[in-house]
Amino acid sequence: MNTFRKQATVLVVGAATLGSLLVPASMAAAAPAKQNTAVTQPGEVRAAGIKIDVVTSTVDISNRLYNIISQAIAHKQNRSGYVKSLREGAFYDARERYNVMIIKADHKYSSNLKRIVYDAKVKGGNYPTFRVIVFESGSFTNRGDGGYDNWAFRGWYKRDGMTVNFRKK
Repeated sequence: MNTFRKQATVLVVGAATLGSLLVPASMAAAAPAKQNTAVTQPGEVRAAGIKIDVVTSTVDISNRLYNIISQAIAHKQNRSGYVKSLREGAFYDARERYNVMIIKADHKYSSNLKRIVYDAKVKGGNYPTFRVIVFESGSFTNRGDGGYDNWAFRGWYKRDGMTVNFRKK
């Protein structure tokens, strides 16, 4: 798919998702009221102080992330709890079929991830920007600080220090 078509698809899917067009009935009741939702550039969605910048989206989990961020802000969740919530939300919304990596966006790291199906930078409230990556396999090395304040991952992996090798489910 060419770049323009991919960006247009992400733009439409992201806007529809955050506009509650794709929200299941069970989630609609729990979803916060949408305020001033606007698409500011291809793949970027902003609403109520939350920014989700989607780069790749075969699996779209933007609505789930929006709800997680909104709830974390409302409940003044601590940062490590917020990071774990992003990890769990991405994993379950990807139907437990893919590996998930959450890392603070300005952290130094190297990766060789295969078949990325979702890649977004998320920013909400006073939390720093985090990168949410959903993918099939590959390796990831965190070259910054560890701990749930800075990164979290889930899936099928073997960890050796700060390097994580993921395999396909």
